[in-house]
Amino acid sequence: MNSNFNIAAAALAAYTHGVYAQSATVPVGPTVIVTATRTAENMSEAHAQASVISAAQIRAGGYATLTEVLQAHGGVEITRNGGPGQPSAVFMRGAEARHTLVLIDGLRVGSATAGGTAFEHIAPAQIERIEIVPGPLSGVYGADAIGGVIQIFTRGAASGTSAKVSVGSFGTREVAAGFGRRIGNSEFSLAAGYSETRGFDATKPNTPFAQYNPDRDGYRNRNVSARWIQHLTDGHELGATAFHSRGDTHFDAGLATDDVRSQTVQAFSLYSRNRITPNWTSLLRIGSARDHSASVGAFPGYFRTDQHQVLWQHDVRLSVGTLIGGVEFLSQRVASDTPYSGTRRDVKSAFLGYRGDFGAHGFQANGRRDDNSQFGAQHTGSLGYSYRFTRAWRARMAAGTAFKAPTFNDLYFPDFPPFYFSNPDLRPERSRGREVGINYDGAQQQFAATLFRNRISNLITVVTDPVTFVSTTRNLNSARIDGVALAWRAQIQAWQLRANATLQDPRDDATGAQLRRRAKYLGSAAAEKTTGPWRVGAEVVASGARFDSTTEAPNTRLHGYALLNLTARYALTRDWALDVRWGNVFNREYESARFFNDARGNGMVALVYQPRSP
Repeated sequence: MNSNFNIAAAALAAYTHGVYAQSATVPVGPTVIVTATRTAENMSEAHAQASVISAAQIRAGGYATLTEVLQAHGGVEITRNGGPGQPSAVFMRGAEARHTLVLIDGLRVGSATAGGTAFEHIAPAQIERIEIVPGPLSGVYGADAIGGVIQIFTRGAASGTSAKVSVGSFGTREVAAGFGRRIGNSEFSLAAGYSETRGFDATKPNTPFAQYNPDRDGYRNRNVSARWIQHLTDGHELGATAFHSRGDTHFDAGLATDDVRSQTVQAFSLYSRNRITPNWTSLLRIGSARDHSASVGAFPGYFRTDQHQVLWQHDVRLSVGTLIGGVEFLSQRVASDTPYSGTRRDVKSAFLGYRGDFGAHGFQANGRRDDNSQFGAQHTGSLGYSYRFTRAWRARMAAGTAFKAPTFNDLYFPDFPPFYFSNPDLRPERSRGREVGINYDGAQQQFAATLFRNRISNLITVVTDPVTFVSTTRNLNSARIDGVALAWRAQIQAWQLRANATLQDPRDDATGAQLRRRAKYLGSAAAEKTTGPWRVGAEVVASGARFDSTTEAPNTRLHGYALLNLTARYALTRDWALDVRWGNVFNREYESARFFNDARGNGMVALVYQPRSP
């Protein structure tokens, strides 16, 4: 660790004023979630093993990246192609990284050419909460939700005022601040941040195609978000949201050039929420999201995706339950200095859902039709049922279908005869999933266990002829994923405890091989205690062995790993605190992706200002 970290850690240890620490950071009790059904419900009533990550939990963990947050709290698997700012991916319940739908404040974000979301450029300091719902959810959200949905909510007025200045290993510096208020009938918030790091070498010396460059691969990020809500008459409001993040990442493409990728992620929306009758609420939202990536160096170029979106949703409370229905329009446009033969598609959608309880019985049903201008109509749906044995114990089951639209790269990326051909006749990837589970929701402890099974067909893959070496994109493979997911959290006296684990068998149907970059087990566990002015915590994240190939080739095996992270907070005054995070305490060398380095032992110290209510 660098000298900045050592000096700041010593200063923290020497500080001895007796001031009480902030309250517990891991909530135990009823939690509201909206992502599972598109309408607010108690998470203890959801038919999926959903999870919610609060801003307080993110702050307590001292996480530098969104993928660290998701790995520690969300029960997902992650990969990183190097250090800060390098491409990152998330795998939910053994599905492909491209099978996760990501929303920011209700808007789809991501690249329609590459097919993923730039998690590496979404700063944790901008987040008010994250909702994670695994399983096939195309019946609720349409394309791409085969593995599940991650919805990120940016800071609102309830976040209040905060500021943070951090220094850490690899020459890392960060500043972030936010302000939120409600004045009369108006709510508004504004948050901004800047970070930079010298980083470390992203690639290993054995990286193929002469891409290795023995230098530091630094990163710089600038981000801002804003929210405004105007409450009109009772039950009526107008609002707007804005999110912008730009990351500049140095990466390795050989010794001859200094390669830099600049990527921007944006999401903007305007909405009107209206209570038409006491039992009928309407939401009309118009928004747009952009993913723009431009590189200079050995392979200059740019790729841009614009997603224009319109939603008109209606929630009607019945005598028993709630009916949710609406229509959506999505227009995807791509632009690049690489000439694509197709650059746009439109999707017109209609959906209908129901959520209700009859005594101890709970029901959920969803159906959706997506009419895509490229490959026609897709019909998906889901069903859920639960039975509450006692106030605390509940059994549940769910089943659903989902699909993933081919990316523009799959369909139209320029051919390179005679070596590579894209395929405009590709069909969507499809899945059928089901799960059964049991939940315990007590006053001080919560537990969930879920058995899940997912079958994915028409998987898109690049096929190479062994004789001619001609490659083309085809719907060829299918996969089966069986597993069990466990989650537990508790508050026992001054201790906050949590753990999650996933044991799964992700297999290629044809070959029986373990799916690329998917482990058979993964999980995390953490303990945190508050005593006087101190809050201390320990966290372990672990993953089993994986293969960075589709054939389980021995030379592509990535060994399993377990990392210990330690955190501490000391309350200097009522409103000021010092936070310390020591990551990868035992300096473990590991790989989440072949040929790329991950962070060894590292540290971060932050001075935090967060006024508390009297």
